[in-house]
Amino acid sequence: MKPDRKTYIYIGVLFILAIITYGFLIRNFTITDIKMLLFWTVLTIIVESLLIMLPNDSTGVSVGSAINLASIIVGGPLLGTTASFIGLLFRCPRVPKYGYTHLLNTPYYITIFNVSQSIIVTSAMGLIYLGAGGKIGGFSLFLTILIVVLGTIFNTVIISKLIALLNNQKFTKIWFSNIYGIIGSIIGVGTIGIIIALAFISYGYGAVILFFGPLLLARYTFKLYMETRNLYLSTIQAFNSVMEAKDPYTSGHASRVEKYATRLAEAYGLSYVKIQNVKNAAILHDIGKIGVNDNILNKSAKLTKLEYEEIMKHSSIGAEIISKVDFLKKISGIIMYHHERYDGKGYPEGISGDDIPIEACILAIADSYDAMTSDRPYREALNKEEALQEIINNAGTQFHPALAEKFVDMLNE
Repeated sequence: MKPDRKTYIYIGVLFILAIITYGFLIRNFTITDIKMLLFWTVLTIIVESLLIMLPNDSTGVSVGSAINLASIIVGGPLLGTTASFIGLLFRCPRVPKYGYTHLLNTPYYITIFNVSQSIIVTSAMGLIYLGAGGKIGGFSLFLTILIVVLGTIFNTVIISKLIALLNNQKFTKIWFSNIYGIIGSIIGVGTIGIIIALAFISYGYGAVILFFGPLLLARYTFKLYMETRNLYLSTIQAFNSVMEAKDPYTSGHASRVEKYATRLAEAYGLSYVKIQNVKNAAILHDIGKIGVNDNILNKSAKLTKLEYEEIMKHSSIGAEIISKVDFLKKISGIIMYHHERYDGKGYPEGISGDDIPIEACILAIADSYDAMTSDRPYREALNKEEALQEIINNAGTQFHPALAEKFVDMLNE
C-alpha cells in the first residue's frame, strides 16, 4: 500500500526523533565490549528473520523483544539499541508473495520506519530502566516488568499509528486490536527475555544459547496460533461463500451487513471482543438459509404464509449450526435473535427490549438497512434517505431506539 503525504510526514518525524535519541545515547554511553554487541546483534538478526506474518500478509511480528530486553539489561541502552536496529537492517524474513526480503529489496520508507521505531522504543526502555534506578548488568524484576509494559505501549502506539494512516482507519481501533492480540505473547516473550538476561548475568554466553531454544519454541507456538486464527477466518469466509451461492439475490449482503454492523458496534462503544463477535455474526447471520427450500428462497413472487414461516426458521437453524462449531458457538445467540423486535413482535421467541442481546439489536438494524437498500425480485431498492426514514419510523417498535438514532447519525455523517 503506497503511503500518502501524512504517512511520509509521520515517518519523517519518527526518523528525526530517532536521530536525536540515538545521538543522545552516543554522547552519554559507550560500548566497551564489541564481542557482546556482536553476540546480541546476531541473535537479533536470527529472531527478526523468523518473522511471523499476520493474516493480511503485510505486517509481521517477531520474538525479538525478548532479545532487546535482555541486551538492554546486560549491556545498557546504547548496546541494546544498536543491536536492535542493526538486527532489523540485516534481517531476511520470508514474506508470502514476495519470498525472502532484505535491506536491498525492501522499500526505503519501510526500512526507515522500522529502524526509527526500533531506536525510539529500545532507547526509551533502556533510559527508563536506568533512570528508575536500574543498573547495567544488574537485575530488578519490578523495573524489568515496567519497561516491558512501557515498551509494549510505545511500540504498539507507533505501529498502530502507521497502520491507521495507511488504511485510513481510526487509531484507537487499531491500537486496541493490536494490544488485545499480543497480550499473551508479551507475557511469554517478556518472561523468556528476563530468563535470558539472568542466564547471561549468572553464567555468560553459553547459558544464553541454552535458553535461545525456548525462545524459538515460543515463536513456534505463536506461529501455530496465527495459523489457527487464519484457519478460523478462512472457515468463516467459506461458510459465507456457501450461503451466497445458494441465494444469489443476497450476494454481497453479508459483507455489507458486516460493514454496517461493525461501524454501529464501534459507534455504540462495545468492547473489542463484542465488536469482533458482531463482525463474525454479521458475516454468518443468514447461514441458516442453507436449511430452507431453494424454491422458497428464490421465489420471485410474494411468499405465502406457510412459505414465510419456513423462511423464519433460518435464524434458529443458523444458530443451531453455529452452536456446533466450537470457535463460533459464542455468536450463536446473536444469530438466533437478529430478527427479534424491540416491541416483542419478532421471531423466533418474541422476546423484547433489553432481553434481546445488544449485539443482535445491532445486527437487526444493519441487516434491515441493507435489505431495504438492495433490489429484490419482489421489489425495488429504497434510496438511502427513504431507508433511514424507515429506521427512524420504527425506532422503539422494530428497532432498539438508541441504536436506531446512532445508526441514522452515523450514516448521515
